[in-house]
Amino acid sequence: MKGESNMLKQKFARPVSIIGTSSLPQRSFDDPEYKDLSIYELWAAACNQAMQDAGIKPKDVDKLVYSQMANFVTMGNVMSPVGSLEEWAGLAGKPVTHIEQACAGGYLAFNEAVNSVASGKYDIVMCAGLETPKHFNARNQPAYMLQPIQKYDGWWSPGRALFDTAYNRFDGVSDNLLTEEQGKYYIKHYGIDEKTLDDTYNAMAINLRYNASHNPRALERTPYSEIAKKAGYDDVMAYMRSDNNPKITQYIRKSGSVLHNVEAGAIIVCSADIAKKYQDHPITVIDHASVSNTQRYPFCFHQMNVDVRDALYGGQDNFNPDDLDLMITTVMTSGEQLDSAEVFGYLPEGKGYKYELEGRTRFDADRPINPHGGDLSFGHGFGCAGINMLSEAIMQMRGTAGGSQVPKPVNDVLVRGMGGGHTTVGILLENQD
Repeated sequence: MKGESNMLKQKFARPVSIIGTSSLPQRSFDDPEYKDLSIYELWAAACNQAMQDAGIKPKDVDKLVYSQMANFVTMGNVMSPVGSLEEWAGLAGKPVTHIEQACAGGYLAFNEAVNSVASGKYDIVMCAGLETPKHFNARNQPAYMLQPIQKYDGWWSPGRALFDTAYNRFDGVSDNLLTEEQGKYYIKHYGIDEKTLDDTYNAMAINLRYNASHNPRALERTPYSEIAKKAGYDDVMAYMRSDNNPKITQYIRKSGSVLHNVEAGAIIVCSADIAKKYQDHPITVIDHASVSNTQRYPFCFHQMNVDVRDALYGGQDNFNPDDLDLMITTVMTSGEQLDSAEVFGYLPEGKGYKYELEGRTRFDADRPINPHGGDLSFGHGFGCAGINMLSEAIMQMRGTAGGSQVPKPVNDVLVRGMGGGHTTVGILLENQD
C-alpha cells in the first residue's frame, strides 16, 4: 500500500467508497447457462450478489441508479421498467434514477451514485445495469419467452438510433466512419504505415483474447493461436491478416469489433466513514470526469479523451500516470484502446503500438490493459457495460479476479469509458488502506 503522502487526492466534499460488486459471467440467452431465464432474473441475481458482497440488505440501500439503453425494444415495449426492476431486487419504494446515455450509461450511473453519496443526502447507493442486445421480449408474453432480435417486428439498429449528422436525419454511414478516426489520427501524427497499424490491431485482439482465455466470466475464451491452428495456420498473425479475419472497414477487422452479449451488473457505494462497517478493505473513489461532444467535431473520440484527461488529472498534485497499476478502457473497435491509453498517459505517446506488438498489455505483462478481455472478447452490453468494467476493476484491486488476475498489487486504477461516440468518462480508483 502507498504511504499517505503518495495518495491521490479525493475530489469530493464527502469521501465515497466502494463496498460491493457483482460478478456474473458474460453470456447470451443462447447459452445453456442462461436458458429459460429472463432479464429480470439476471438483474435480481446481480443486485443480490452486490448486496451480499457488501454485507447489506435491501432495506439498507437508500437509492438506486439504473442504466439501460434499449429497454423499450428488449423488455416488451416498456419505456421505463423501473418499478418492476425495483421489485425484483427487493427495493420497492426506493428513489430510482434511470440513466440512458448509450454505452456510457453504466459509467454515468456509477458517477451519479457517487455524487448522491458525496452530497450527504444518501449513505448507501446501488448502481446497476442490464442489457440484452441480441434478444427481446415480445409484447404480452412472459419475460422468459425471449426471441432473437432479428425477429423484432420493428426496425432495430442501435447505430441509427445513436448518430444523427444533420440534427434530424441519418446519413447511413457515420457510425462506420467514426470507427476509422483513431487509425487515421495515429497514422497522421505518428508516422506508422497502414500495415503496422493492421498488425497492431491484430496483436491487440490476440492480447485481449489471451486475457479472456484466462477469465471464466468472458464471453469468448478460445485463444486466437488455437483458432489459427485449427484453420491450418502455424503463425497466428498470418491467420489474423487472412480472409478468415476480414476487414470490415478500412482499418478494422472482424476481430476488432465489439461482441454483444447479455449483461447484468451492480455496484454498492457508501460514505467512506461507514465503509469499514461492511468491508475490511473498501476501495476509494478518487474522482470522475465526463465530457460530451458532437460527432461533427474533428477526431471527436480523441478530443473527448483529451478533455476528460485534463479534467480528471487537473486536480491531482504531482500525479504521474506511470504510477497507475492498471487501465480498463472501453474498446468497441480496435483504435479505442490505443488512443485512450496514450492520451491518458498509461502508454507513451506515439509508442503504444509497440506495447501491443510486444504483448506488453497482457494481464501478466508490465503494462496490463483490460485483463478481463475487453469488449472485443469479454463482451459488451450497451448501458450495462460500464458497470461490469468497473466491477472488473474492483475485483482486480481486491485480488479476486481469478485466472486473469494481474500478478502485482493493483492499487491505482484508471477506468475509461465511451458511449455512442458522444460521451467519454474517466474514473480514478485507489486502495488507500
